[in-house]
Amino acid sequence: MRTREVPKDRFRPLIRIGSAPARPHDAFAAVRYRDHWFTIDDHDMPSKRLFTFLRFLFTLVETGGKEGAPVVTIPAQ
Repeated sequence: MRTREVPKDRFRPLIRIGSAPARPHDAFAAVRYRDHWFTIDDHDMPSKRLFTFLRFLFTLVETGGKEGAPVVTIPAQ
């Protein structure tokens, strides 16, 4: 059985994350992890859009802490 070769430019990655040893000055988002900076370029609109959408989803599912929950006390005899 023969497999078909798929051209490399056919599938674009959903998000492009770059890495560098120094913090870039033109990053939309930058995170330092183990002596490297992982960034999303400020001019990459599809990556910025997806990253923003994912952050929005995480805020929707965030439940917060339980420290503000009401306490119900039931007397027992």
